[in-house]
Amino acid sequence: MSIELTISLALGAVAYVAALAIILRRSSAKGGGGDLADFFVSGRDVGLWTGIATLGATEIGLITIAYNAQKGFNDGFAAFHIGAAAFVGCLIVGLSGFVVAPLRRTGVLTIPEFYGQRYGQDVRVFGGTVMALGGILNMGLFLKVAALFIVAMLGFEPGSGIVNALMVGLLVIAVAYTAYGGIRSVIATDILQFVMILAGLVIALFTLLQIIPFGEAVRAVSAAKGSAGFDPFEAESFGVTYVLWMVLVAGVVSSAIWPTALSRALCIRDEGTVRRAYLISSFVFMGRMALPAFIGVLAFAYFAAANGGNPAGDPRLVHFGGDADLVATAVLMGEALPQWLVGLLAIVMFASFMSTQDGYLFCWSSIIARDIVGPLTGRTEDAAFQIKATRYGIVAIALYELYWGLIYQGREDIWDYLAVSGAIYFCSGIVVLAGGLYWARATRRGAIAALIAGFSAIAGLGPVKVALGLGDVSAPVIGFAAIGLSAVAFVVVSLVDRWTAPAGNVGL
Repeated sequence: MSIELTISLALGAVAYVAALAIILRRSSAKGGGGDLADFFVSGRDVGLWTGIATLGATEIGLITIAYNAQKGFNDGFAAFHIGAAAFVGCLIVGLSGFVVAPLRRTGVLTIPEFYGQRYGQDVRVFGGTVMALGGILNMGLFLKVAALFIVAMLGFEPGSGIVNALMVGLLVIAVAYTAYGGIRSVIATDILQFVMILAGLVIALFTLLQIIPFGEAVRAVSAAKGSAGFDPFEAESFGVTYVLWMVLVAGVVSSAIWPTALSRALCIRDEGTVRRAYLISSFVFMGRMALPAFIGVLAFAYFAAANGGNPAGDPRLVHFGGDADLVATAVLMGEALPQWLVGLLAIVMFASFMSTQDGYLFCWSSIIARDIVGPLTGRTEDAAFQIKATRYGIVAIALYELYWGLIYQGREDIWDYLAVSGAIYFCSGIVVLAGGLYWARATRRGAIAALIAGFSAIAGLGPVKVALGLGDVSAPVIGFAAIGLSAVAFVVVSLVDRWTAPAGNVGL
């Protein structure tokens, strides 16, 4: 690394760590000690703008930046439809209050706790297990992708051992930081991280546009991809089914069903504020997709210009092997931007990693502690036990994440892996949540049937698709089929319960 880059990194790291320390100290002083509501939902005192910041920071992680940049690099401007879909989906949630408003009204601390209230404790445990399984599997590539991106940005060689060392270092910091003060400390630091991430992405995009003009990017995409580089309905990797899948996954599910986002609604002070937060956050959900995708398009144009329109043949990318499209944007930023800015952007990327990592580690570990271990041991209201179990869960999940990030070799790109692995939960989660909130005839057995049927979504993972002979079936088709199967199971079994159960004993 150059001296300029080293100094920029050092100063940026010191400033970032100092700011985090101050924020965490102030957050600790405001906290409610061992109170369950304080530890799990920040005392339900989060206001509008803090709610927007924590929603944004949690959902604009380094993994988000990497996979959307990858989409932009591979698919051109057509990838922007994912941002538009996210905007539409989140806007629908904000306008209607779908799931988030009635769930906030229940006063629960976690989503599976609602399952317990609505369906029974066995559904709470089973649903919490499915939720945690899908979420933890979803985290599998976070560390690997984060390390590869930062290493490529700073100019290190892949496979040099620095990647794995960085993974371990990031993991240790995340575990210590997340276990510090529960959701209150996570939300407190989200404000700083949200501002850093948003400013960093905008500055990076503006600076790169001075190097790679917009017109040049349009010409490069047009020459290489034709109209498919602009129209998602013509692109081979997209199409109508994929676009509709994105409205559901990137919009509705990401904001209203996915636990790391939905749990933020439980922290906001009242139902009206929840709706307003989601309305404004629809622009954030669009930007978290569109800004990195735009930078990915610029990376395509940059490397295409140097290689006769074929960026894949660039020697700066070839030695990254199958990860070339994933790190192309990072290589562009590390090479084309001033070194002092690269150092500061590296700190921004580190902050973006932390903003997702802390929220995800806490979310899944809290579900394990409160909704699986708690009910099974009869200690759901034992605050000391719940907090200790959550912290143990954070460590266990982090160790698993390190292991999984090193061994998984699926064939789908990063975004599709996340969508499919997350579908293991949300294909049944959207049915069980919405059905429980809006359909009075839903029963315990119907919820269990839906949760079991939702496991069919695992067929969308690359290795599983190959094993089942479904290689030609797209992940969105499998996802929609899994949701349909879960909904049918939910409705049919619930209705059968109503018809066959003795009076006063429905669903038991």
